[in-house]
Amino acid sequence: MFEIILKETKDFLRDRSNVFFFLIFPVLLVFLLGNLLSNLDKAEEAIGEVKIHYMVEAENVVDIMTIEGFVSEVSDEQNIFFDKTTDLEASKDNVENGNIASIVVFTGNPLEIQIYEGIDRIKNRTINSIINGFSQVNKAVNVIIKSNPMSIMDSMNSKASNDVFIKQKDLGIQRTMLDYYAITMISMLSFMCIMLGTMCFMGERQNNTIYRLKIAPINQVKLFLAKILGLLPQVVLQMTILMTVSVLVFGAKYSSNMFDNLYLFFMFLVVTFTVILIGAVIGLFVKKNPSVITFPIIWVMMFLSGTYSKEVFIDGVTQKMPIYQIQEAAFDLVIFGRYDRVNTVIIICSSISLIMLIIGAIGFSRRGEQ
Repeated sequence: MFEIILKETKDFLRDRSNVFFFLIFPVLLVFLLGNLLSNLDKAEEAIGEVKIHYMVEAENVVDIMTIEGFVSEVSDEQNIFFDKTTDLEASKDNVENGNIASIVVFTGNPLEIQIYEGIDRIKNRTINSIINGFSQVNKAVNVIIKSNPMSIMDSMNSKASNDVFIKQKDLGIQRTMLDYYAITMISMLSFMCIMLGTMCFMGERQNNTIYRLKIAPINQVKLFLAKILGLLPQVVLQMTILMTVSVLVFGAKYSSNMFDNLYLFFMFLVVTFTVILIGAVIGLFVKKNPSVITFPIIWVMMFLSGTYSKEVFIDGVTQKMPIYQIQEAAFDLVIFGRYDRVNTVIIICSSISLIMLIIGAIGFSRRGEQ
C-alpha cells in the first residue's frame, strides 16, 4: 500500500501541468484577485432609511425591558426607525406596499422573534443582523440576571454607573480582500481536486496498467483505498503551500490563533478527501473523460457561491450551494472563532466519504472480477 501511495505522489509531481494548476495557480489567484479587486471592495448598495414596525407580546419582564432598551439604543433617528405597532395586519400591508422594511414580533416565554420581511434584500439582511445582535444581547442579559440579578438592578438605578456587563467582542484583525480570497481559493483548490479523483483510474486504463493492479496479490478494497490515499500527500502539499505563501508573502490573514488555523486546514483536508472520493467513483463508472462532466458543474457551483467574486449572490440559489456552505463555515471559524458550522461540514463530509468508499470499493472489486 505504501508503494502505491509513493507512486501516486511521484506521478503527480512529475506532471508539470499538475504542479502549475494545483500548486502555483491558486497562489497567483489569491494575489491577483486580492489586489486587483481590492478597489472594488466598496459598499454593495446604499441602505438608506430602514423603517421597522415592532410588536411586543413577550411575557418575561426582563425580555420586555431588554427589547425596549435595545430599540431605543438602535434607533438613531437618521437611518433606522423603530415604530411600535399594535395592528399586525395593517403593518403587513405596509410591508407589502413598501412603506416599511419589515415587521419584528417579539413573543412568548422563552422569547421568540418573528420577522416579516419586505422586498428589499439588502434591508432584509440588515434587519436580520440587527435582530441577531439583539438576540445575543438578550441572552447575555438573562445569563447575568440568573447569576447576579442585583447587578442589573444596581446599574439601572445608578445612572452614573460605569460598570459594563456586556462588551462588544473585538475581532482583533483588520480584514482585506486578500483574506477573502485566501479562503475561497482553498475552496476552489478542494473542489478542483475532483479531477484528481476522476483521473485516478483513467490513467491506469490509458497506460494499460490497470490489469496489473487487478492481478496484484492484494485485496481489491485495500487497493482502491491505497489509490485514493495516494492523492492525500499532494493535497496536503497544495494547501500548505497556498496558506503559507498567502500569509508570509502576500500578507493574508486566516484565524487569529494557530489552533483555529490547523482546524481550518483539517476541515478543508476532509472536504478535499470527500471530493476526490466522489471523483474516483465517477471515474470508475464513466468510461469517457469524466472531467468533461464534472469540471463545468464544479465551475458553475463555484461561480454561484461567490468563490471568484463576493459580488455574485443569487438569493435562494447561492445559499444552497455546497461550496457556499463550506466557505461560510470557514469564515465563521476564522472571523468569529465559531466551530458549529465547521463541525457540521466535517461530519457530513465524513459520512459521504464512508459511503463513497463503500461504493468505490465494491465497484472496483466487481470490475476486477469481470
